Amino acid sequence: MAVTLTSNPQSKRVRVTLAQINAGYELLPAIGGYAYRLIDWGLTAIGGAAATATSVDIIGTRTTAVRPFVTAVSAMSESTRIGLGHANCVILAQGASFTSLDAGTAVTIGTQAASAGNLATCTHVDVELLYEMVSA
Repeated sequence: MAVTLTSNPQSKRVRVTLAQINAGYELLPAIGGYAYRLIDWGLTAIGGAAATATSVDIIGTRTTAVRPFVTAVSAMSESTRIGLGHANCVILAQGASFTSLDAGTAVTIGTQAASAGNLATCTHVDVELLYEMVSA
């Protein structure tokens, strides 16, 4: 059974370039013996609206890759923060987005590319994560 290491959630805010997202960017590093439990997220397109890709996703691991938070690119207009509760943001069924990921694995951001290609138009995306670390 996992035990929470912190009584308070931790947060991370980072500005990620378009190229970094298209390549897959590590938001939270893998730490041996510890797992991340994601609580909330927010994305803000900077330098233009996001376009072309299908979605921008927060990605973790539960035996295989999972996408606990998926944000439709069509909703990512410039300078508008979107996330949990927004109509174009999707979480996993049965609360699975909020259960611990595998221990010793990273949390990344990436895209699901549409037939037209990778994420385009905006220059950056501001990413906000709220999470807890739990021991494995």
